[in-house]
Amino acid sequence: MTRVLTWLRTKMSAGGQPTIGGGLVDLLDGFLYSGNTTTVTAPHVRDSISTQQLVNTFVIASVPCWIFGIWNLGEQTNFAMEVIGMEAVPGLRGDIIAFFGTGYDPDSISANLLHGLLYFLPAFAVALLTGAVLEALFAKHRQRPVGVGLFSIAWLYTLMLPATASLTLVAAGMAFGLVVGKLIFGGAGRYVVNPAVLGIAFLTFSYSGILFGHGAWIPVPGYDEPTTVELALDEGGVPALLSINYSWLQLFFGHQPGPIGVTSVLGVVIGAAYLLYKGVASWRIMLGSALGLIGTVLLFNTFGPDGDPNFAVPWFWHMVLGGWAFGTVFIATDPVAAATTNPGRWAFGVIVGALTVIVRVTNPSYYDGTLFAILLASIFVPLFDYVVVQRNIKRRAARLMERP
Repeated sequence: MTRVLTWLRTKMSAGGQPTIGGGLVDLLDGFLYSGNTTTVTAPHVRDSISTQQLVNTFVIASVPCWIFGIWNLGEQTNFAMEVIGMEAVPGLRGDIIAFFGTGYDPDSISANLLHGLLYFLPAFAVALLTGAVLEALFAKHRQRPVGVGLFSIAWLYTLMLPATASLTLVAAGMAFGLVVGKLIFGGAGRYVVNPAVLGIAFLTFSYSGILFGHGAWIPVPGYDEPTTVELALDEGGVPALLSINYSWLQLFFGHQPGPIGVTSVLGVVIGAAYLLYKGVASWRIMLGSALGLIGTVLLFNTFGPDGDPNFAVPWFWHMVLGGWAFGTVFIATDPVAAATTNPGRWAFGVIVGALTVIVRVTNPSYYDGTLFAILLASIFVPLFDYVVVQRNIKRRAARLMERP
């Protein structure tokens, strides 16, 4: 494989100058293999893991969410087709399903996995290709090697999309998130907010009616199934969920409408355990977000308006509704955009959890506040770290002054 990549790089080079084709080859090479580049200026960190391997860890950790997600999407879609009497999906998807002979049985694991996969793969391919071209263009313009982390950004971005998103909007959101969130700041390691979240936020504000309106979550024409967050906040809290046979355990496993790979809290827990085992994500951010969510929910439960079921939703239900778990584990712990000091990580996590509940309960326009909570908290990250660093400097200066 390395020989093939070297041959491609040679064919696409232009007298040693960076080219778009060479940049695309470098992106593939960087994802598959660790580079030979080493740090030449202080500070030095001796570690066996490279920057590319670090971001790849987030992709590996989110694989359980992806598997649960494509199964859930396929099951929801096949069940909706059964309800409305739709025998087959048109176009290439239907041809592929007919070729493999899996059918549309919602009780068949293989049928559900294949059907869900056929919605994920095109969106992911478009997001990845869009990002690769932009990365190569910026690398060529700046006469620098392409950055790392594109695969992880495209992967997480696609997992947060609804299955009904058109490929044009997928490309538009990816382009905005990558350029405005990463490339104009200099690339990997320099962005302020996570590019994947920024891309989803762009689509939410610009095309909310198309992406998150009627029938957005299940790609069957004429069929609409709202998310559990919408049901809880519109129809009367937890009793509304229980009345249509949604159980807490069912939501924990991820059997609910929603973005492609965000619904399964079980998958998130498995991924969180892997990230903590590898040491690439902060447990302080995760725990801080949980404490912020629990504390805010308890305040709402205690002091909220009497008779309002939205303020009465328990904290353990909030944890399985929407994308709080996914956002906390895979987005809020971004090594670049998150706080780097331990007190800053605690503050950042608490704010993410608290704002998620506040936006969910008090803002009727956006049911799941995790996206906006992470964006707002990320803005304050430099302030958190600055305050902590300055406080440490003053402490050390005071100790030096006390010495005889």
